[in-house]
Amino acid sequence: MKRFLPLLLVFLFAKLNAQQLPDFSLFRENTFIYNPAVAGTDQASVINLSVRKQWTNINQSPFTAVATFHTSIENKNIGVGATIFNDFIGPTSFSGIGGSFAYNLVFSEYRRGISEYKVLSFGLAASLVQYRINGSKIRLDQPTDQAIFNNRGSQFFPDASFGIFYKSKTLFASVAVPQLLQLNVPIAGQNDEKTKFKKMQHYYAMFGGKIFFKKNSGPNDTPMYLEPAFNFHYVIGSMPQAILSARFAMQDVFFAGIGYRSLSTMIFEGGFTIKKAVSIFYSYDMGAGNVRQDVGQVHELGMKFKFKKDFFSY
Repeated sequence: MKRFLPLLLVFLFAKLNAQQLPDFSLFRENTFIYNPAVAGTDQASVINLSVRKQWTNINQSPFTAVATFHTSIENKNIGVGATIFNDFIGPTSFSGIGGSFAYNLVFSEYRRGISEYKVLSFGLAASLVQYRINGSKIRLDQPTDQAIFNNRGSQFFPDASFGIFYKSKTLFASVAVPQLLQLNVPIAGQNDEKTKFKKMQHYYAMFGGKIFFKKNSGPNDTPMYLEPAFNFHYVIGSMPQAILSARFAMQDVFFAGIGYRSLSTMIFEGGFTIKKAVSIFYSYDMGAGNVRQDVGQVHELGMKFKFKKDFFSY
């Protein structure tokens, strides 16, 4: 048993050792989840709610819920934000709260018919995360060892992330490194034995743009464009993952798109916006391989609320 329990825990945390953070298909709708440098670059105060359910054919499959808020401080070129997140993976889960600070280098302000908004931002975030395990949720074919089911515990750990973000009318680029501290999280076992998993740095790179059908639109026109994007995600010691996608969009009205995630997953996404203030969007990940089809599909739903430009003013 003393050797079996650590092996079991390593299996339970297999997802955490490879891809320890959730990877959203709708990454363009809430890049702030990955990159603290996004804070303050939207020229608005933004609340974003996202939920993601993976592998629907598996009991207690991963479920993630995230709420974020970010805004700018008036006339200070400073962005601030906050994140609350919960991630559940069967008998294991983690929750946390984080705060972000960004400095925005504004190259040009938006002036209709004169100049477009361009900004380069650098951001840092700090977070406090609680990791939990509940042995009572473990299901075995031969449940004869009660030491497994009595294994419960939680640990609080700090963490940090860093990012760089660039945005203009036709281009965005994002580079971010979450889990900078790479701390070991101990999980108590039988007779005070502990199993540890190491929090690994994640490396995210995202690039995208807008290809407009009409270069010069009138003041009453709704711009239509194609929006290609690429999302690359790597964790040391695991296979890199990537998403390549493209969507057709009418600004502040709706979008519809398709994409492909490495490891054989097709992505279908769409969304719409009401009065330039409330957006609702959805993605459906469909496994293209036999194994992916067996474990089920992935559903992701989000809402975004935009308010006045600056939440804080001095």
